[in-house]
Amino acid sequence: MKSEQLIKDLLKQDESAQLEFKEVVRKDAIGKTICGFLNNKGGQLLIGIADNKEIKGVKDAEKWQIEIEQFLIKELVPEAPVMVSVESFDDKQLLLIKVWEGSKQPYIFNGSIYYRRNYITIQASSKEISELIHKRQETEIHWERQAALGVELEDLDLVEIKKTMDSALSDNKMKDIKKEPLEFLSYYGLLQNGNFTNAAVVLFAKNPSRFIPQSRIRLAFLDYGKTGDVFKDDQLLEGNLFKNIESIQNFFEKHLSFSRKFDDSKWKRTDDYVFPMAALREGVMNALVHREYALVSSALSIIIYPDKLEITNSGKSPYKQSELKKNHLSMPYNPDIAHIVFLRGYIEKIGRGTLKIIDACKQAGIKTPSWEIGEQTVKLTFFSDVKFGGAIEGANEGASKGTTEGATEGAIEGAIEGAIEGVTKGVKEKLTILLSAIAVKEGNRVPDYKEITGLSNSSVERCIKQLKDGGLIEFRGDAPHTGGYYLTKKMKAKLK
Repeated sequence: MKSEQLIKDLLKQDESAQLEFKEVVRKDAIGKTICGFLNNKGGQLLIGIADNKEIKGVKDAEKWQIEIEQFLIKELVPEAPVMVSVESFDDKQLLLIKVWEGSKQPYIFNGSIYYRRNYITIQASSKEISELIHKRQETEIHWERQAALGVELEDLDLVEIKKTMDSALSDNKMKDIKKEPLEFLSYYGLLQNGNFTNAAVVLFAKNPSRFIPQSRIRLAFLDYGKTGDVFKDDQLLEGNLFKNIESIQNFFEKHLSFSRKFDDSKWKRTDDYVFPMAALREGVMNALVHREYALVSSALSIIIYPDKLEITNSGKSPYKQSELKKNHLSMPYNPDIAHIVFLRGYIEKIGRGTLKIIDACKQAGIKTPSWEIGEQTVKLTFFSDVKFGGAIEGANEGASKGTTEGATEGAIEGAIEGAIEGVTKGVKEKLTILLSAIAVKEGNRVPDYKEITGLSNSSVERCIKQLKDGGLIEFRGDAPHTGGYYLTKKMKAKLK
């Protein structure tokens, strides 16, 4: 979600237990408020807004962003994931600070424990402190903090641990006091009482499935065929969270290669992945962080179909589908895993994952994705406006490899230029795609080539007329419903 809309949404709300406005930067007041959020349900602090919601702005916002981040990391105990961002609104810069509900309550700032009571930050009472301590004891038995028996240091990927430490230090997200892997893991609760936790295994084990079989991830590419159920690629990932991220990225780059899209109104081609990578990245990270790993039947699958992509994971969403499309606070199901992913730099802004997905798809000009919230699963579906895989891939591969009468793209483009005069670049590219498809698979009709190429029905009909008038293709058959389009002898001669 862009800054303008985000700020508008916040300004529509009144201050509450999870939202506060401040006009100027005062680090001590900020520390108290953020501490109060951490000891309650998390929250958002917007700086540069007067009491009457007049936009005052913050001077030197970028400088303050860095200074506040470092101040909060240093002064809050225990350390917490705090995100400070610069937002633009009405040509002024504001500071937005977001935190999750703390997973290690009670949090202390400047020697005191602060708490949010309605829209006010106060020092916690003895009763509230007792409740926070009791709540922390309950969270200690959460699955991700339970001991993973039998796991030794040599079972962990020290390279990935070192990468995470280096990333956190370089981004000033971690105090410079954790020099060794064991010290790092212990500080963040991944090593307790001499045992590595389940979260440590998911994040850093060389082979997590050896200890947690349900941590595997399935990747599949469903090719476009007559029955629609041909799996061209089917993988089972058994690496740790960070290795799996790399494998998923490689899988996307392999199967979601650049697609050619045409805007019928502008006759302009754009080259991009079938789905925006920024949106896929957020969808994958949400699934990994919010997955309910404790279930023996836990599953996470990413399946690419000819016209859509689905990310399905085991877990419960605290939000309805409509709420995911609005500004909301993130509530990670696995806070320890989420914190490490934050330190690594894969989570940039708390609570914006779903909004970034929607915005990226909007910018790419594709349909808004949908979330399906079940009892034990959450499914995110991306919809494509082009067909990919299967026949169209075969047409492109056939053209590039010179198969089927040696139909290379260069030769086809040359034939089009020689036979059809005065076409624009965009039209020529459409003609090339269609003629390549016909060269690879002759005898089909308009609906078939529409499915093969991903072009609209009207585009295919216009292109066929031009190719026929140019003497490059012809229709053969006794009736429109039984015949199909073929290359002419003239065209085949050009391709030899």
